[in-house]
Amino acid sequence: MQTHRLAGAALTSALAAALTLAAGAAAAAEATVYGGIDAGLYMTDTKHGNPNLQMHGTDISTVWGIRTKEDLGNGTYVRVSLEGGFDGSSGAVANDARAGAFFSRDALLIVGNERMGEVAFGRTGGLLGSTGTYGQWAANAMNPIYSNNPDGGLPGTFQSSPIVDNAVTFRTAPFLGGLRVVGQYSNAADQAATPESDGFSKVQHVYALGTSWTGEKTTALALVQVIDYPNKTMAATPSDAKATVNFFAGASAYVWGDLRVHVAYQHLEHARGVLGTPNVISGADMGFAAATSREGFTADSFSVGANHPLLGGRIHGSVKMVRASWEGPNAANLADDGERWVGAVRYSYPLSKRTNLYAVGTYAYGNGMFRNTEKAENVASRSTVAMGMTHKF
Repeated sequence: MQTHRLAGAALTSALAAALTLAAGAAAAAEATVYGGIDAGLYMTDTKHGNPNLQMHGTDISTVWGIRTKEDLGNGTYVRVSLEGGFDGSSGAVANDARAGAFFSRDALLIVGNERMGEVAFGRTGGLLGSTGTYGQWAANAMNPIYSNNPDGGLPGTFQSSPIVDNAVTFRTAPFLGGLRVVGQYSNAADQAATPESDGFSKVQHVYALGTSWTGEKTTALALVQVIDYPNKTMAATPSDAKATVNFFAGASAYVWGDLRVHVAYQHLEHARGVLGTPNVISGADMGFAAATSREGFTADSFSVGANHPLLGGRIHGSVKMVRASWEGPNAANLADDGERWVGAVRYSYPLSKRTNLYAVGTYAYGNGMFRNTEKAENVASRSTVAMGMTHKF
């Protein structure tokens, strides 16, 4: 019995020492809880459906997260980034199709050096987008509307990256006055659909490499991304589907005082869908036999826009278009090419540094294959109006 008491006392002492050390380490690290919420109304009007009004914010992502950083000395550090999306109108976990994906946007362990750059391991948004720590559209001001509005933002005509599991992402520190290199590799982009244990050839991989420039009045981005597909038959792809190649280039600059101009271009080869999340229109949505097509879509997208101060806020406008063609089988002799045009206007007014009012209006028009089915046309040709309030903490 005495032996058990001594063992218990030793264990208690060891646990107390461990907790003391952990508390000291936690105190030495920087920790931040942050987030944002968007409450608004979103109205859509399509050709084949009744107007739809939702209580749904569209301007910023409604998220919360935790960031920590520990300084290891000599400019070296370890960071953690955990970020999850949620539905502001219901509180439900959002931004991921998988039920229960709590930190759906970022789940990263990051090791870095202030002079060299950093490497991150875990789940995060792909580089072509604004989700997560390394979304390059947001980091380099590629979107002239400055909004996540489905049609107003770049995904109205540009394909965005998926959020990826099992990723290794790197970003260099700025050099040569503002140049950075960024890259990403995912060993199995969707762990739920094709886990790493399936084998290298039977999972989806993402490879991306790009460079950005940030100057006093100018930002620029050029990036290539390749997504391959599992070497097995899936619901939307054959076993020999060709990899999607995505090239993006864009720039933003202040001209004539406070007027900021944005331009962007994207070229796609062998894409499995056109437009970006949440607007994606697949080959099957257009009536094509996507599940048996190796080739998919070829597409070119363009965007030009500008924003300028107005009445204490800022007015934004843009015009975007995508010209796409279906390269796969077309037994039904459907239209196999087409265009989608989108015009967008947004006004934002800051009530404070953290709270903002916004209003967005968009009009989109699709022709050719974008009219092949009601499902495709309801996305491609529609008008939307959104208004609301955002708050960041």
